[in-house]
Amino acid sequence: MAVVLFAMGGYGSYLGWQIRLSDDVEVKAKAKDLHPKLLGGMFFFFALGATGGIISLLTSDKPILESPHAVTGLIGLTLLAIQTALPALFEGNPGIRNVHGLLGSGIMTLFLIHSVLGLQFGISF
Repeated sequence: MAVVLFAMGGYGSYLGWQIRLSDDVEVKAKAKDLHPKLLGGMFFFFALGATGGIISLLTSDKPILESPHAVTGLIGLTLLAIQTALPALFEGNPGIRNVHGLLGSGIMTLFLIHSVLGLQFGISF
């Protein structure tokens, strides 16, 4: 999952900031095309990972949604779902773009913390 976070999430976030900050029309066009695809894929793989993690805990007779890793994952997936809806509101309110960018950066920070918690959780078995 760390590969998904760093490769898809990292590059997808970079593309998002390119959309906001670049003056090059061609760079913006390419970034606008790839940004939602990459981060949509990240969301898909994270949702699959969450499903697998819950199934793993259930088959191991471990409590689910009690670890910090599970809580940060659930919060992160919920925020990603909200983040997905924000672009539909861009036309009516340009300030939503700022919220989208800052929330996206916050979500990436949350998932970095989530990855550290996951590593600690995995080592504890």
